[in-house]
Amino acid sequence: MIRYLLLFTFFVGKAQQITGVMIDSFQTFKTYSDIKYDESLRPQFHFSSKKNWINDPNGMVYYKGEYHLFFQHNPKAIHWGNMTWGHAVSKDMVHWEQLQHAILPYGNGTIFSGTAAVDFPNSLGKNTEEEEAIVAYFTHAQNNNEDLFYQAGAYSIDRGRTFELIDKGRALVENQGFDRGERDPKIFWHAPSKKWILILWIKRADKKKLNDLGKVRFFSSKDLKNWEKLSDFDRKWVYECMDMVELEVDGDPNYKKWLIYDASFDYEIGTFNGLSLLTDGKNHIGDLGDAYYAAQTFNNSPDGRTVIMGWLRTRKNNLFVGNNMPFNQQMSFPAKLELRTTINGIRLFRWPVKEIKNLYHKSSEYQNIKVKVLNKNLKKEIFDGIDIFMSFERSKTSSFHVNIRGQIISYQKGNFYFNGVILPTLNLNKVNLRVLLDRTTIEVFADDGFSVLSKYAISDFKDNQISVCSDDELLFDRFEVHKLKSIWR
Repeated sequence: MIRYLLLFTFFVGKAQQITGVMIDSFQTFKTYSDIKYDESLRPQFHFSSKKNWINDPNGMVYYKGEYHLFFQHNPKAIHWGNMTWGHAVSKDMVHWEQLQHAILPYGNGTIFSGTAAVDFPNSLGKNTEEEEAIVAYFTHAQNNNEDLFYQAGAYSIDRGRTFELIDKGRALVENQGFDRGERDPKIFWHAPSKKWILILWIKRADKKKLNDLGKVRFFSSKDLKNWEKLSDFDRKWVYECMDMVELEVDGDPNYKKWLIYDASFDYEIGTFNGLSLLTDGKNHIGDLGDAYYAAQTFNNSPDGRTVIMGWLRTRKNNLFVGNNMPFNQQMSFPAKLELRTTINGIRLFRWPVKEIKNLYHKSSEYQNIKVKVLNKNLKKEIFDGIDIFMSFERSKTSSFHVNIRGQIISYQKGNFYFNGVILPTLNLNKVNLRVLLDRTTIEVFADDGFSVLSKYAISDFKDNQISVCSDDELLFDRFEVHKLKSIWR
């Protein structure tokens, strides 16, 4: 008996050291089949998992007609833990079908955030005659507090349905020696240098030390396995989930800049030569709310657009858990990113993707309408999920507020306000505002997305009206209200 016990202990110990096998006990997706998306707090046009916890979007990529959204997921509980890559696909970035979990924990660690790209050059050598490989990079987060995090990879040759670990899940980018928290690799193909680029957050600034900086490290590779250090990008603001993408300025294909941002959506704009990133050192804020976090852009977008999605986080877990919801947390609505020249320099603009029109089932559009007439028309309607757009002339309007199912957005002295937060405008005579309101969240876009705010906002279920109040004889050039269908089939 003692001999058998010793043998059992030996094999269990060896199993913990094997890195090439993903642990099947985390593949719980079959247990999600009873979910009907009909819960009272279920977002109606924002992605949420059928069951359990989600956070950061991961590995966002487009391939053969499908947008892939991988995401941080706890397949066993409604709170954070057991990090696994969940998976959903969409043909329009609006209607999502959740698939079985994509990359499961293995060895003595779990699968933290990362990225994915289509290996069109066949750098990894895994492409077949029918399919290019989708290659994912992620942080292997060690459960033992004495073990260091490292960056590992996996690939799929069946359109993301199943993944095989690269080199049995061992470190492809070793820990850089800063701490256990080095994480969240981003990879992309850099055509001018004909190399893959990987950017990695490796150090957070110590806010107690005046001159201490956070650090992002750049690497390059020709084979998606062996990486060479290129340079460092040191800034006070950088903290996890870095992304970097090249964007046209003012829609000019011959004038482009690189955008780099972190999880909190601090960003800078600069130039990248395949070796290092150069900016003016000035960082800006991409979202003025407290919910938008860890956003990522789709690699390989089919139409030249750069589309972003973020995790809409709330630390008030009792919102979903306390209300007996089977899911916890949700994603932002996908939005297009653009760089535009303003009087203060080049700035980032963010605007909901045009595919939201696929959800319109009743639209009311008014032109040159006064508030009194508008309110009479709006009073006839009952609203749930809503997409609202309004525009007016600054010179003719001093102040007003719009009440959207109990959520009040004010306009005063040239700026918008929501819950005490200022959304600055461009100081042009034409002003516009767009609002997406779901059952638990609000996303506000001022002046074509120059200022954006994302926040959890629980609408009063007894209040399903929209109204506008103004001391002026307010005239809207345009006022559009679109009722949105649910994305859940």
